[in-house]
Amino acid sequence: MEQFLIGWTSFLDLAGESPFAAMWVVFLNGGWIAFTVAFFWALSRYWLNLRQIVFGSKKEWMLLAITIPRMTEQTPRAVENIFAHLAGAHSPASWKEKWIDGKTQDQISMEIVSIEGRVRFMVYTTRPQRDLIEATIYAQYPDAEIAEVEDYTLQAPTLYPDPEWDVFGTEMIPVKKTDVYPLRTYHEFEDQVSGEFKDPMAVILENLSRLGPGEQGWYQIVITPIDQKAFREKGEMFVKKFTGQKIEVKKGIIEQILTYPFTLIGSFLQEMGVIPAPTPPKKQEDPFGRVMKLTPGERKVLEAVENKISKIVFLCKIRFIYVAKREVMKKSRIIGPFVGGIKQFNTNDMQALKPESKRVGVNSTLWFFKDQRNGKRKTRLMRAYRARSNWVGIPAFHLSIEELASLWHFPITVQTKAPQLQRTEAKRSEPPINLPFG
Repeated sequence: MEQFLIGWTSFLDLAGESPFAAMWVVFLNGGWIAFTVAFFWALSRYWLNLRQIVFGSKKEWMLLAITIPRMTEQTPRAVENIFAHLAGAHSPASWKEKWIDGKTQDQISMEIVSIEGRVRFMVYTTRPQRDLIEATIYAQYPDAEIAEVEDYTLQAPTLYPDPEWDVFGTEMIPVKKTDVYPLRTYHEFEDQVSGEFKDPMAVILENLSRLGPGEQGWYQIVITPIDQKAFREKGEMFVKKFTGQKIEVKKGIIEQILTYPFTLIGSFLQEMGVIPAPTPPKKQEDPFGRVMKLTPGERKVLEAVENKISKIVFLCKIRFIYVAKREVMKKSRIIGPFVGGIKQFNTNDMQALKPESKRVGVNSTLWFFKDQRNGKRKTRLMRAYRARSNWVGIPAFHLSIEELASLWHFPITVQTKAPQLQRTEAKRSEPPINLPFG
């Protein structure tokens, strides 16, 4: 022990005189292991990113316009079924596909677009997924019409500032740090007494239909099918913590290797008495006792979280862009009403969505170099929207199919009176079985 104290004192003296020499000593005495692991991890990420860029450049994308039936009483439950079917697009990559081919999961962009007040529902996807998307929509809306159209984002420039066009955009992000909390969903828009359903999509479509010549509003939800195991485990961990159950966290092999030098130094300092030894953990409270003590509000939150865990989830990004000719642009016409429409799904005790303005969204309150910084944000937002990127900007978060069907669904047309909402003019029907031939 005395030899250890002398060696540790010499090391501290060396660190005070020459920090680089002390770091070299640590490197020679086991620190090289952590350095080697970190180096090869960074190299593998760089290689994977290059292969994914090559793989992504070969994908063929397309935009589908969906024309809804003129008269329909379908509730968002039908669209929830559509999202459940789209989860079948998840295709996990093998080791070779991931690290050699660079295979990535294809995302799907669900969009609502207003071009000078004409509102349409769009789906942006890869060409191989067209059959899946058409089949799932026709299964729920047999009278809908689906057609491939030109990408509307090509009508507006992506580089700003622009002499003719201006843009205001943002991403909608969750308020709570953990996304296991659910949003308010369409089930809560049904009157408990009369049973009448008030469609939350009606106000969003009404606001979009009020845009005039030279104005466009773009609403996008990029969904990426994922494996459900990780989110389910995350949700179960939250439930255990919420109810006071014991949680055992196991470190992975890489994490153990990287933290080993720091753990060793901490043990030395504890032996020397420089830092106190960790106190033994307190005895965990009986989980059943904690459950019995939950308030009615806490029980409601717990039930909502467990309901979200039970459903299929996607990794999602939500963007909204208002682009217009400079002479007619008026942000107050659409930005506030759109954010208000999204806030219908917010709750104070669970999850809520808000527009991001610190890093990604256009921010009119910046102090320094406001025009230059906002110009870069506008350019980045427009390019990310056009690419339907699921990674540019704020990290994506999890939404269940019930939440997605609340945020994006075909309206109940008998309730939604938006005058310029694109609808089919006539109902399609099968030909009679006795139709003569020849």
